[in-house]
Amino acid sequence: MGPCVTNWYFTDWTNTCSAACGPGVQRREVVCLTRGGGHGGDSGGECVGEKPADMKACNGGPCKPTALWYTGPWGQCSSPCGSGMQRRDVICVQKLGSDFTVMDASECSHLDKPSPVQTCELQPCRAQWFTTEWSACSRSCGKGIQTREVRCISADKQHSTDCDLSSRPEQEQLCNTLPCNENCTDRRHNCMMVVQARLCVYSYYKTACCASCTQSAQRAKRH
Repeated sequence: MGPCVTNWYFTDWTNTCSAACGPGVQRREVVCLTRGGGHGGDSGGECVGEKPADMKACNGGPCKPTALWYTGPWGQCSSPCGSGMQRRDVICVQKLGSDFTVMDASECSHLDKPSPVQTCELQPCRAQWFTTEWSACSRSCGKGIQTREVRCISADKQHSTDCDLSSRPEQEQLCNTLPCNENCTDRRHNCMMVVQARLCVYSYYKTACCASCTQSAQRAKRH
């Protein structure tokens, strides 16, 4: 029956130019096939005639400057858990062809401006350990004890039992480890208040609260 004839087959040109304005190209698919449907090879050497063009020039006309809002990527969430906020840059630019120029925001005032902030939530917040300040030392000299309150608080600020017990903060600690001078003792019960009120400069209080006043003076020297 003789050899099968091969021909060039092609699709329609794409409807749009590769550039919205200025010079661009339109494309189409071109293949070499036998009449029976077989592929005639990538080079098209078996096809009749030269390969038709698979692209042609197009031009959307001169480019006009266009103002538009440019948005950058979203930044990190302000909170590692629970509800937070994240920001992005929103700037006004002028587009001319493939070139962009930063403009004053007033040039884009006629356009709806994208929001520069949005809410975000990475993961639900877990309960955490909270503590109060340490109390005053139980003794003005020698080994005393300081205490504080420790509570497990949930994300909605309620008492909880979901905290990790292995990471529970200490409730007590030693304080005032300086030895007491037997000839220098506190003879009043409110000597800590005397120190806080800075009354140790008076000889009466310096004697009545000898231990507390002496320790306060030693701490002041160290700092």
